[in-house]
Amino acid sequence: MASNTGERRGIKATKTTFDIIETIHERGHIRLVELANEVGIANSTAFDHLATLKELGYVVEDDDGFRLGLKLLDHGMQAKYHYRELHEAAKPVLEQLVNETDEAVNLVVEEHDYAVYIARLTGDRGVPTNSWVGKRKQIHTLSAGKAILAHLPDERVDDLTRRTGLVGVTDDTITAQDELKDELADIRQRGVAFNNRESHESIRAVGAPIILNDTVHGAVSVAGPARRLTGEYFRTEIPDLLLGAVNEIELKLAYQ
Repeated sequence: MASNTGERRGIKATKTTFDIIETIHERGHIRLVELANEVGIANSTAFDHLATLKELGYVVEDDDGFRLGLKLLDHGMQAKYHYRELHEAAKPVLEQLVNETDEAVNLVVEEHDYAVYIARLTGDRGVPTNSWVGKRKQIHTLSAGKAILAHLPDERVDDLTRRTGLVGVTDDTITAQDELKDELADIRQRGVAFNNRESHESIRAVGAPIILNDTVHGAVSVAGPARRLTGEYFRTEIPDLLLGAVNEIELKLAYQ
């Protein structure tokens, strides 16, 4: 029994450490008392965790408080290396897609039930958003995320959405399981997924899955201002370009 209790304490301590890291990540800089309050721990506990993280190189202390250290960048680059073949196959295709659309173009994968950006390029007309390489988002809110979900087994989708919940990010986000299933069936039929202001009130996007040997490896999306992505441009022109792009990526992966 003692060892089990110890394991639970160890797991809780690990969770606290990562709560601290994620809080610093969200805030950029934060002071000790603020951090302790946000994480919900004593100042002394926060100090002990921060002292260890500083010693190991994961946190830096300066005049503005605590920030994340570059050692985490090393780990992030190693994590991204797992997707190197997909990234290498997609990179020239994404660049061409940016040239053709002048919008923001994203390469997205699913990991731990979330959509994660592993590449992002922006054309001259592309607008800045709250998305960047490494950013995780609710998978059902994104065109690329829905394109991935549409090609996962039904049981996997059910388990995933049960764990994460169909959280409403905007008034247009799908939050009902039956509605999502109907949407995924439509995506499988037409080949592309649409994000109609579902992740941000001012953004629309089109996504298409990258499928090889009946397995979905990720998805590519083109995103832009909702007032510009309208009509045939949104419903036909971008989807046609996108389907050609993902087909090229699939061929590159097949013959790498």
